Amino acid sequence: MNKPPKHILVTGGAGFIGSALVRRLLTEGYVVTVIDDCSNGRKENVPKEATFIKADLLEEKIYQEISNISFDAVFHLAAQSSGALSFKDPMADMKSHLYITFSLLQLSLKKKASRFMFPSSTTVYGDAKNLPVDEGCLQNPKTYYATGKLACEKYVRFFFEQGLPTTVLRLPNVYGPGQNLQNKNQGMVSIYFSYLMENQPIIVKGSKDRFRDFIYIDDVIQANIKACAPKKNGTYNVGTGIPRNFQEIADILQKELDTDLGTDYFPNPYNGYQMNTEADISSTKKNLDFEPKFSLERGIKAYIPEILRLHGTDIS
Repeated sequence: MNKPPKHILVTGGAGFIGSALVRRLLTEGYVVTVIDDCSNGRKENVPKEATFIKADLLEEKIYQEISNISFDAVFHLAAQSSGALSFKDPMADMKSHLYITFSLLQLSLKKKASRFMFPSSTTVYGDAKNLPVDEGCLQNPKTYYATGKLACEKYVRFFFEQGLPTTVLRLPNVYGPGQNLQNKNQGMVSIYFSYLMENQPIIVKGSKDRFRDFIYIDDVIQANIKACAPKKNGTYNVGTGIPRNFQEIADILQKELDTDLGTDYFPNPYNGYQMNTEADISSTKKNLDFEPKFSLERGIKAYIPEILRLHGTDIS
């Protein structure tokens, strides 16, 4: 008799990364329960094969309901996810990170979960003096959002010391099918796409010399799946290891869409904006057997069909 598949709890599973992860987990044979308040995600994003619970994880009563679920592991993706928005409501940002993460860690330890997966961010490094940064480099977050992520990492580490197996993935800028093109507060590639599809020049806030590591959604999901069974518990950078400047991104997008709308640069209105990111992923490759498969060019090309479909023009 085959051993039944493990039961995975995914918070934020109706969102961009969460729904892609749920689809992959289902294809891997896992039983999946999704909890999401749909403040950013949509119920329609959740495959019907998954159990869906619409709930606000800031409400204490939901944890009694979760405690009755016989889950084996947790992917905790539910949180406010915009550095810019964290300045508009720092208290809400803090609660969405610390209260929910602590509550889920506490419950996971009590239920003896086999693993607790937490997606952090490379924004925790701030403006590092030396690039690329490895996981042991100084963390100096510059936004409420990044500070919240780092504080959650500390709690994850604390619960690991109490006996809960954990993995933290520090993610860079993620892009790909499923992003909300109407949301201009997060998702740099999708924001730039939305400007072009509105027949506007790409608006870039800040210096044209800034660069980032951009990772396609499929590679993020690959990292999450492999982090279920790491060779070593810990914190890992996820990325391509190849940073690209903002003008390169704008040029690739315009080439793929066959447009020439230009790029307009404006001062960034937010304090604490991270200048550059470049992560060392050597430890991730070694301990997670992770290997990014999508260059920025390949990822954007793979993203194009959905962009055109959403605007009424499909390609085949």
